[in-house]
Amino acid sequence: MSSGAYVLSHPVRTAIIEILKKKQKAYIAQIAKELGLSERLVAFHLSILSTAGFVVSEYGLSNPQATPPRAVRYYHLTSKVDKVLKQFVAALG
Repeated sequence: MSSGAYVLSHPVRTAIIEILKKKQKAYIAQIAKELGLSERLVAFHLSILSTAGFVVSEYGLSNPQATPPRAVRYYHLTSKVDKVLKQFVAALG
């Protein structure tokens, strides 16, 4: 198994990937709430995904209409996720 597939094989990271595929981008609190996990745990797994090149982040506003708006770090997937998953599936078949 490639190191990329190994990183993606953890169930929490797989769940994070699925959320980011569905939402396109999300911040830690959103992901943690959806998974029912602590923000600290989600941040840990996002750090691993980021180091491996599977996610990137950018700062934005969580709700621009809120007073005051809150700055958050949005995460989204890179194309590396699909590439590694395709390689993994090809290796199985």
